[in-house]
Amino acid sequence: MIDIPPRRRGGEPSPQYGEGVADSGERSVQEFPRREGAAYRPRPEPVAENIVGHASSVMQRVAVTSVAEIESLIGELERLRDFVRQEGMRIQREIEGYARLTEEATKSTRIIAESVGQWKNSLEHIAGRRA
Repeated sequence: MIDIPPRRRGGEPSPQYGEGVADSGERSVQEFPRREGAAYRPRPEPVAENIVGHASSVMQRVAVTSVAEIESLIGELERLRDFVRQEGMRIQREIEGYARLTEEATKSTRIIAESVGQWKNSLEHIAGRRA
């Protein structure tokens, strides 16, 4: 008869050909059901209620997270809206201030131009008398 060495499993050293082949083969066969039996047990089929419950739970977590995120964004947008309104009002006041300043500067320039014109006429009139 031919000696066939037992199959190696991960982590087990293979026995040398002819050395205790029968002993190690018997041990591995005896240990096999105990060590790896749990991996070969059939898992129970998932119950439809469990699947629905799990899906519902996942959907609820996603919905809660999404709603919280949306509420946070709404709050942030409201704060930004208030900021933009306040800035718009401030800019409007600034523009009105600059418009008043421009108006005052224009009036002042007219007054100065008229005054210079009068001085020029007075100087020309004084210069005409002397000549």
